[in-house]
Amino acid sequence: MKTRAINLILAVILILSASCSAFAAVAVPNPLSPASGTNLQSPLTISWSAVTDPSGILGYNWQVSTSSTFPTIALQNSTNVGITQDTVSGLPNGTYFWRVQAVSGAFVKSAWSGARSFNITGAGPGQPGAPALSPTKAYSTFHPLEVMTFNWSPVTGAASYVLQVSKDPSFPTTTTASFNNIPNPTYSFSTPDEGTYSARVYAVSANGVAGVPSNTINYSVFYNNPIGAPPARVSPASGASLTLPLQIAWTDVANPQPSGYELQIAKDSGFQQIEDDSPQLNKPNRTVLSLTSGQKFWRVRSAQGDASPTTAAVTAWSAVGSFTISPAPPAPASLVLTNNTLYSGDTTWVQVQLSATAPAAGAVINLTSSNPSAAPVPASVNMPGNTAWMQFQMQTGQVTSATPVTLTATLNSGQATAQFNVLPPSMKSITLTPASISGGAQGGAIVMLNGQAPAGGAVVDLSSDSPSAMPPALATVPAGSYSVTVPIPTNAVSASTLANITATWNGASVQSPLTMTPQGQPASIALSPSSVSGISSSFATVTMAAPAATDQIFQISSNSTAASLGANSVTIPAGSTTGGFFINAASVSTQTLATISVSGGGVTRSATLTLNPVAAPTTTSLAVTAGGRSGERVVSNPAGLSVATGTTGNAQLAPGTVVTLSVASGRDAIWGGACSSSGAKTRSCTLTLNANSSVTANVQ
Repeated sequence: MKTRAINLILAVILILSASCSAFAAVAVPNPLSPASGTNLQSPLTISWSAVTDPSGILGYNWQVSTSSTFPTIALQNSTNVGITQDTVSGLPNGTYFWRVQAVSGAFVKSAWSGARSFNITGAGPGQPGAPALSPTKAYSTFHPLEVMTFNWSPVTGAASYVLQVSKDPSFPTTTTASFNNIPNPTYSFSTPDEGTYSARVYAVSANGVAGVPSNTINYSVFYNNPIGAPPARVSPASGASLTLPLQIAWTDVANPQPSGYELQIAKDSGFQQIEDDSPQLNKPNRTVLSLTSGQKFWRVRSAQGDASPTTAAVTAWSAVGSFTISPAPPAPASLVLTNNTLYSGDTTWVQVQLSATAPAAGAVINLTSSNPSAAPVPASVNMPGNTAWMQFQMQTGQVTSATPVTLTATLNSGQATAQFNVLPPSMKSITLTPASISGGAQGGAIVMLNGQAPAGGAVVDLSSDSPSAMPPALATVPAGSYSVTVPIPTNAVSASTLANITATWNGASVQSPLTMTPQGQPASIALSPSSVSGISSSFATVTMAAPAATDQIFQISSNSTAASLGANSVTIPAGSTTGGFFINAASVSTQTLATISVSGGGVTRSATLTLNPVAAPTTTSLAVTAGGRSGERVVSNPAGLSVATGTTGNAQLAPGTVVTLSVASGRDAIWGGACSSSGAKTRSCTLTLNANSSVTANVQ
């Protein structure tokens, strides 16, 4: 049987079957081969007759069972439309029964066919052997969300493995979890679900044939399962006197967990004054960079999943160890660059480690460089108080040859150094985008340097070994930059053609291949919409008369800056006849016609996009809200507004109209909004109406 997830058809039908009874019955397919009772080796092929339905046939479902009544299903799968046979594999020796049903285009299943039997007598050619599954790592009693590891023997001819787990040792298909496409003979996972489980594994060949399952092993997952022993201390030796940095190590627990360890370091043996609490550690060790001086106590434990829905299952703490951090004044212990290969212009972090923490007020660490032009550093850096580690950034300068540099950090008469070379910039790569293109379309390339280009830039020579690809002769990486992008025009080709594009600078060359495929011709270009107003967009659909076997890339262009394109090409994917791109329309003051063109295979197709100016408004709105003294009214000149206090009125006026607002009785008002008196009492307020506006009047 080919190993694959249960076909989408089967999954959908199982969901929808309850609602399909109103549809007409679907014809039942007939099993064709093998003949009932045939002795066979695995893998074997089953086949059945095709059926028809007015709604069409989506595919077929089949099942295999050890009983003719199918109380449990050993295997099941589906085939897609038009496929009336499948491969069955991975069955141990014995007698089996199989049946098939059809699935209509209306998602209606037929009845199952009559059962046919066959006998598996052994493994045939092409079926991988059975792996030997070992007991679960460490123990078989786990906790929810505790990671469990399964190991098995490798199988000759296996391309992958499938691990199956189930609470039913018969592994029914409906309640068995399968982990597919495992490349190596080991797998780890966790589950939140309690229960007693069985597990088995089988191999799958490169052509999808499954082998016979392995032996079955059992394990359990419960909150109240026992918790293993804690880690044991390894180093440092108890009572040791140390300087920073220091490494603390312990033994792995029986079943180490990802991010499972927690380390505590305290100033007292009762761990009431914890100085460092580090949970979620992956490895059985940790390098400690900063600790205050004096005696320290440490312990470690491991988390092993959950002991309840709200609490972790953790081991006991290890035995307590102790050590002492020297009270000697801090001195530089190390100076480390995070980037070990530095070219001109590169940036790196420089990490400073002290032998002890700086005093509470901090410490000033003096820095020097043996070549400040190649590797400039500040005169000093400040280590924060009660800290022994920090980092700062350094950017290298321009050099013309490999230049050795020594950095020195000094504190309290102690020194640490870092030695490295600063390398001159050099050619790194040329990357073609895309690496395969239709001949006649324009591609691109990114020319990349190691380091930054020097003053004046890096002038890179470009060449092609094929006349079908024509990069520019020169490309300049600007000073201080790492790369430059260049166009790669191509010519039409009649067959797939390979061109090697070479970039050369300072005697070093890099190369990248460009594949050009025959270019089809665009059949049409259509715009939707074909007429726009103001700032907007349109979508262009490009079609071909027939699909091509490779992606087709056509050049696109616009003859107007008011209709801009986001790219210079459009791609029609292999097997398709359409592609598209957006056109960004700018605001115009007069109607503008933009020609949008697509070219390829010696043919250019064009469409016209009409860009219209946004029509100027013929009227603008003025809204006045009157408040304050009751019984008053706000009026306008020119006439059109007469608003009683406590209400709002509107008028439509021509743009540019000069409007004076006043209180009809001659009283003062405090004006706000588009016509403001800034809190002062005035008898009137004048504004020029250039847009929809609103005014408030508080009559005094």
